Amino acid sequence: VRALAALLRVKGIAWLATQRSQQAHVALAGTRFTVEPGAPWWAAVERSAWPRGLEADLAAVWAETHGDRRTELVCIGRELDHAAAKAALDACLLSEGDMACGQEAWAALPDPYAALWEACARGVAEMKEQHLENHVPTHEERIARHRMRLREIEQSQRVAVEA
Repeated sequence: VRALAALLRVKGIAWLATQRSQQAHVALAGTRFTVEPGAPWWAAVERSAWPRGLEADLAAVWAETHGDRRTELVCIGRELDHAAAKAALDACLLSEGDMACGQEAWAALPDPYAALWEACARGVAEMKEQHLENHVPTHEERIARHRMRLREIEQSQRVAVEA
C-alpha cells in the first residue's frame, strides 16, 4: 500500500465482484476516498432498453463473458512509481482462480459496501427508469469522456516508460 501513498487523485469506475449489476464510482481527492453505487452495467440492462448505437459504442470494452463490467481508474500522483502503484491495485483484483469460481462464489465474499448498495437498491426501481431516460441524451458525452480518459492513461503510461 506504500506504493499508493503518492496518489493525489483517483477517479473512475470499478466492478465489485459482490455487486454484479451496478458500477462502483471510485474517487480519491486528498485524503477523502469514496466508493459509491453508480449506474447499472449495460450488461445488466435488457438490450431492448439500450439507446440506439450503444452496442457499437461498447464494442471496444465488451467481453462476451462479463459484458461491459470492468475497472477503469485514472490515477494522478506526485513522484508516483507507476509500476508499483499498478501492482498494488492489481493485487486487489480477483485472481484467475477466483474468476473461474463464478458469480455464486463472488456473492459469498465479504462486502463492506453491501449496506450502501442495499440502501440504494430500495430506490433503484424508480431511479432505473429515470437513469435510462436521462442517459440517452448524454451517452455520446460519456463515451467521449471515456475515450479521453483512456488517452490520458495511455499518455501517462508512455511518459512513465520514457522516464
